[in-house]
Amino acid sequence: ALPLAEATPPSINPVRRAQLLAELYDRLDRPDEAFTKFVEMNRAAVAAKPAPPGPSYRETIAESAALITPERLAAWTGLDILAEPPAPVFIVGFPRSGTTLLDTLLMNVADFQVLEELPVLAQVERVLGGEERLADLSSEEANALRRRYFEALESLSPDLRPGDTVVDKHPLHMARMPLVHRLFPDAKVILVERHPCDAALSCFMANFQLNAAMRSFTDLEETARTYDAVFGAWTRSTDLLPIAVHRIRYERMVENLEGEMRALLDFLGRPWDPAVLDNQASARQRSHIRTASYSQVTEPIYRRAAGRWQRYRAQLAPVLPILAPWAERMGYEI
Repeated sequence: ALPLAEATPPSINPVRRAQLLAELYDRLDRPDEAFTKFVEMNRAAVAAKPAPPGPSYRETIAESAALITPERLAAWTGLDILAEPPAPVFIVGFPRSGTTLLDTLLMNVADFQVLEELPVLAQVERVLGGEERLADLSSEEANALRRRYFEALESLSPDLRPGDTVVDKHPLHMARMPLVHRLFPDAKVILVERHPCDAALSCFMANFQLNAAMRSFTDLEETARTYDAVFGAWTRSTDLLPIAVHRIRYERMVENLEGEMRALLDFLGRPWDPAVLDNQASARQRSHIRTASYSQVTEPIYRRAAGRWQRYRAQLAPVLPILAPWAERMGYEI
């Protein structure tokens, strides 16, 4: 494939051509050439869609995280939250950490209705009018926002089955945990972890549709700083709020999928079902995969992406001081 890709004129689609060449060089273990092409891909993507004015995604996350303090949380009003409809299960994690693989596997659970990155919570945020409003919500206001979530859900996913448990997968909602916990205090949250260097590198290598968040990944340093901001917000929230969290690891999924899924189903209160091990069966039933992982989840589960960052250690050297503290905190080697 490489000679054919190299012969393709750049004028056809410079972003896609650079991406294809980069992926081929990566598969052929030519990391220097691959990285150069990933840089070219991202520069071409930004040139085609320049950033609008205003704060970056990272800056908005840092601003929100500044509101997560012991003093502010202690001042939150008490709420009486309705129990029905039951809270969703939330899947979060930094992009390219394995959340799409996990949601594909959970589609095999009979009474789960899995949502893939639908802007449901975003509609609630617009009604809320700013995260500083979380502190003084009344029970009536909180339950109205909760109803708005389910109304948006019905509008965006009208084929929901009555009685099913909603599984809301949106990776970067890990930076929105105060809002999630305020409206769904009994929600179970699944954090998908992956080595920070592999996650950041994979984001930089992905050809995302550029929205405010995905634009962060067109530059390697900004990718690392965004990782730091997102995990900083997550850590503040989970340290200070009684959120029910289960951590699942990408590396363990590809090495011992059954062990990871048994522990997860136990956390979710579901009996063991070997169907959750077959990602290809559920992937074939999906009409459309919305994420950059669309091509990977249809393959058998593979190990080639685990530890890939080591081949790019030289290129990652400038951002290792940002990512290393998180790797050490999670128990990864660096």
